[in-house]
Amino acid sequence: MKKANVDLIVGASILFSLIILITGVLWLKEVSVSRKLVSYAVLFPNVGTLQAGDPVMVNGIPKGSVKNLDIRNNMVMTVFDLDRNIRLTDSCQVTVQNIGLMGERGVGITLVSAGTTVPPVRGKDTTYLKGYFDTGIAEAMGMVGTVLSEVRVLAGNVSRIIDQTVGDPSFSETFTVLLSRLDTITSTGQSIIVDNEPKLDSIIKQVNYLTTELNVIVKSSKTRINNIISNGDTLLENAVTISNGADSLIRSVKLMIDKIDKGDGTLNMLIKDKQFYTDLKKSVANLDTLINDVQHNALKLRVKIGFGKRKKKETDERATN
Repeated sequence: MKKANVDLIVGASILFSLIILITGVLWLKEVSVSRKLVSYAVLFPNVGTLQAGDPVMVNGIPKGSVKNLDIRNNMVMTVFDLDRNIRLTDSCQVTVQNIGLMGERGVGITLVSAGTTVPPVRGKDTTYLKGYFDTGIAEAMGMVGTVLSEVRVLAGNVSRIIDQTVGDPSFSETFTVLLSRLDTITSTGQSIIVDNEPKLDSIIKQVNYLTTELNVIVKSSKTRINNIISNGDTLLENAVTISNGADSLIRSVKLMIDKIDKGDGTLNMLIKDKQFYTDLKKSVANLDTLINDVQHNALKLRVKIGFGKRKKKETDERATN
């Protein structure tokens, strides 16, 4: 009887311990038995050290956990459970974030009311959200080795440059010579300025005078300049008008030439009429002959007229005597 009581007490103690353990784990993970969860799928380019069971925070408040991870093409498909009261849209930003000093990861969701509502995962009909990845401590520590190697190479290059310049005696001598020459040039320039200071002052005064005179000339001739500019505009308008007229004339001449080529118009008939050409040639020849005859006969007529007048004058004189 006593043994049965002991076994009962031991069994009850173990059962009570299990209940306390399960309750503590659920409390530590902030899991609510009565809370209803739904699943969403996200495609991340990288998840770092994210694992199943890591928290999912909505605007900084834990509202779910990562369920599983898998490779989908060249992306990482992550499925997480989230409180069903949270409404996700395609405008929400889902990011893998660093949440601890030891490289712990979690999924952070920034809610945005705008956009289309994304339904939870339901069998094969899955709508994937677009995820982002923030570089954290783990990635930074992984880059330390690369950075240290690059720093080591940079330090070696700097040391070699120093050895070839400042550490080289010939460089020091050349640098000293350059400094001395620079001092000489500076002193020479200063002496030139001091010696020619009156001339420089005179040149500056003359430049100021010329500037003043030029300003006066411009102000006094402002009206004429404006007239020249306005006349230039008028000339430009006239040139445009003349150009347009020339274009119109060219088009008219071209149209006339096209008509001649096609056989239209009187000019084309005259050009292509061989009989007209022959008659015209004969007429020109006859006209030339007529002109020669007129010139020759006109000379004879002048001689006859002059000779007749002279005879009549002599007859009149004789009659008078």
